[in-house]
Amino acid sequence: MSRSLRNRVLTVAVVGSLGTLLAVGAATTANGEPRAVIQGRTEVTAHVTGEKPNNKCQIAGHDVSGPWGVVDADGTVTLTLGSAYHGGKRLRVICEDPKRGDASLHTVKSDRVAFDGLLSPIRQIMHNRFFAA
Repeated sequence: MSRSLRNRVLTVAVVGSLGTLLAVGAATTANGEPRAVIQGRTEVTAHVTGEKPNNKCQIAGHDVSGPWGVVDADGTVTLTLGSAYHGGKRLRVICEDPKRGDASLHTVKSDRVAFDGLLSPIRQIMHNRFFAA
C-alpha cells in the first residue's frame, strides 16, 4: 500500500468517525426529553425544562404532593413543595396534559441535588477561621 493511499484511507476513517460522533451527539441533545432538577431538604423545589407548554406539573411522593404549576411557553416551570415534606420520602416530578387528563400523566426524568445552603463537613473545616489565610 502506498503512502498516499494509506493517508487517504486514514483520512476517510477519521472523518467518518467524527461525523458519526457528531450525529450521535446531536441526537442525544435534541431528543426533547423533559428534565427536572429537584433540590432542597426542608423546602423542596424543582425546576423543569423541556416540557410541553401549558402542561401541568407537580412534585409528588408517597402521601405528599405539591401544588400544580403550569408550564410556560419556553417549556419551563419552577415547583415548590411546602412544609408537608418531612424528608426521607422519595420524590418525583409528574406532568400531564390538562386536556387529556390522567391518560397523559408521566414522570419527568429528574436529578436530585441535595444542596440546602449548608456546606459539607469538609468545606466547613476548610472555611474555619483557624485555616483561613
